Amino acid sequence: MDISSYTAEDFVLDPTFRRWVLQPNAASNLFWEDLLTKHPSRYMAANQARLIILQMNTKNKAHLSETEILGLWKGIEKKASGQAAIRQEKVVPLNSLTTFERHKPHSPSPAKIYQHFGFRVACVLVLSLGLGYLSGRLLSKPPLPQVTAPSPVRYLTHTTVPGVKSYLTLSDGSQVVLNSGSELRYLENFGTGDRNVFLKGEAFFEVAEDSLRPFRVRSRNTTTTALGTSFNVKAYEGETVDVSLLSGKVAVNREGFPEAPVLLVPGEALKIDIEKARLVKSEFNPDRVIGWTKKRIVFQETPLLEAIRVLENWYGVQIRVINRSGERVLLSGKFQDETLQNVLEGLKFSARFDYTIEKENVTIRFKNKSPQPMI
Repeated sequence: MDISSYTAEDFVLDPTFRRWVLQPNAASNLFWEDLLTKHPSRYMAANQARLIILQMNTKNKAHLSETEILGLWKGIEKKASGQAAIRQEKVVPLNSLTTFERHKPHSPSPAKIYQHFGFRVACVLVLSLGLGYLSGRLLSKPPLPQVTAPSPVRYLTHTTVPGVKSYLTLSDGSQVVLNSGSELRYLENFGTGDRNVFLKGEAFFEVAEDSLRPFRVRSRNTTTTALGTSFNVKAYEGETVDVSLLSGKVAVNREGFPEAPVLLVPGEALKIDIEKARLVKSEFNPDRVIGWTKKRIVFQETPLLEAIRVLENWYGVQIRVINRSGERVLLSGKFQDETLQNVLEGLKFSARFDYTIEKENVTIRFKNKSPQPMI
């Protein structure tokens, strides 16, 4: 093993050197004794490395200093002087300290001390105590640092089944009426950022004012942004996305449309035809748009398929249509908290159909003559 160019850092990083310092035995004592004898220029670096290793493993613990140990040696030497014959065999160093003390410049040679029987007994005791302490330090597990786990992100989801509406109050004080067959999802307590909700279906919002945190409704790639506002968003699959503003001001963005956000004022609605990629702004009838929040069904030239979706969600039924002609069928009528049978009775004469109700299954059968559009 070549240590001719070793620095103190090299000795510290050498596992055999660390093992010799912390867990000496006869073989390692002889090995490093011979190695340092062959390379006396490395004595200072090796001694610095030994002190660093011992400091790292005995920090903040009570232990005997080198001065105290040397004092113990001198006392033992004084008492044992002349009581033991000098042995001619090669002396095995007891530990790393023995080696470094032997090679320490300008100090009396402790060869005689090493050869005394009493000194060996004392050193064995010191070595046993030291090894016991080091074993406890090496085998004990250091305390793990306390790490505070980040709070998990939690979303709340409210879903309404057909025939049921839900009234919600969000953490910021905003009020939401969720229509039948709809879903609203949002981050619990909104966190510290914007107030974002994700809507499937239809909902009416009364937004609590907060100028620092805009309120955004995201539905089918459409974002409606408001501060303190009341508005309705209808975004059922297969239909147009309708945003109707009752109070305040909103900005509507649609992904894929290069135009600037559309600003609405009270009484205005924006209809987004996704299939035709067209935006149409117009006035609206509040009774028709938010009548559902007051248990009121309002059809005003409503396409048949949309009217069927309204009735299925409202009453929790499945409607099957038979003999529907290719002509477009539009329905009109207003019903306040009526039964499904009364609603169908009110529509069947103008739309020219018969119907049957069997529990949750409803069949609408158009008469042979093509129905006339209801205008």
